[in-house]
Amino acid sequence: MIDRPSGPRLVSLRVMNLRNLREMSLAVEPETMEIQISGSNGAGKTTLLESIYLLARGRTFRGRKAGPLTTRGESRTLVEGRFIEGEHNTDLAMTFERRGNWSARHINGVPWTQIGPRDQPLRVKLIGENPQAILEGEPSLRRGLLDWNVFHVEPSLAQLRSDLRRVILQRNASLRANRPDPSPWDPALVELSNRLTRSRCAFFDPWRRQFLDIAREFPFLADCDLVFDQGWDQTSDLVDLLARSRVSEIQRGQSLVGAHRADLRLRRHQAPAHLSRGQAKVAVCLLQIAAEQVHLDAGLSPSLWLIDDLDAELDEDVRALLGHRLAAIPAQRITSQPKGRGAQSFDELTDGYAMFHVEPTGVRRITRDPIASSRI
Repeated sequence: MIDRPSGPRLVSLRVMNLRNLREMSLAVEPETMEIQISGSNGAGKTTLLESIYLLARGRTFRGRKAGPLTTRGESRTLVEGRFIEGEHNTDLAMTFERRGNWSARHINGVPWTQIGPRDQPLRVKLIGENPQAILEGEPSLRRGLLDWNVFHVEPSLAQLRSDLRRVILQRNASLRANRPDPSPWDPALVELSNRLTRSRCAFFDPWRRQFLDIAREFPFLADCDLVFDQGWDQTSDLVDLLARSRVSEIQRGQSLVGAHRADLRLRRHQAPAHLSRGQAKVAVCLLQIAAEQVHLDAGLSPSLWLIDDLDAELDEDVRALLGHRLAAIPAQRITSQPKGRGAQSFDELTDGYAMFHVEPTGVRRITRDPIASSRI
């Protein structure tokens, strides 16, 4: 891998009223490349990772089952993070604030909405608490994974997606009105679908090559392939397909072909690849590693990695292989582990490594000298 400067690195974090974290702060040295968070189930490890994701994306990666974002009984959530990036250690002061249904982000005091897509400095790669849902869940999850990675090398994708979403809403309304004439929205659907597909394919092809190269190290992925479905038969013209699908679309009241129906599949011998929970977790992690390599090859700086309980359901050999691949990425990693599992011993702690333990009363930094461990 080409030697590159590390991407954004977290140096301090303050959280107020985010789920079960009423008030928490931590700080690490600028050279820290790995931060490990331990704690009992429900202590707030995943919420701590979520706070950094909120700074980067402005939204949560957790579903409704996680409950309200703001701590019950409170009216305001605040996350403040300071990062350094680049050879000259540029300071990035970032905030996320939420009151009711209103939320906002700032970077160095400037509203995020005033910053161009190419100037947004904090990219994150997430390995979440249920990554296998990406492979097994709705196509929108896989489509989102692809498009978010495409966006980093082609920011115009965000506008294309927004335009396509608007066209689909209008076209579906026309279909539900049972109008027999060809929809006036068809030309826009065809144009946007073709443009989106070209952008997706330009990223997907090198992504697939990188994934298959890494997957060779994992026997349970033998003969697997990553397949992209563009949302319609690639051997057919989309204009003709829309005409042939008109009756079915009117009956169902929705657009059945187009880039909004795109999907990714992990397949083995032309059939869906059936993986265990642990294997699916590894596959999603490898997809993220492969996407990171495509980004690095495109000249982007490394992402900041958020990894939630990766070792669960993985055997020792697989953990070692995965750990080696992650360690090869010149990026800061923030990982969570249940209490008593995965943490390094005090003797193994280095200047580039920090360990914290989440407790109901705050976050405690673990040091080589247990007596010197401090509550932050």
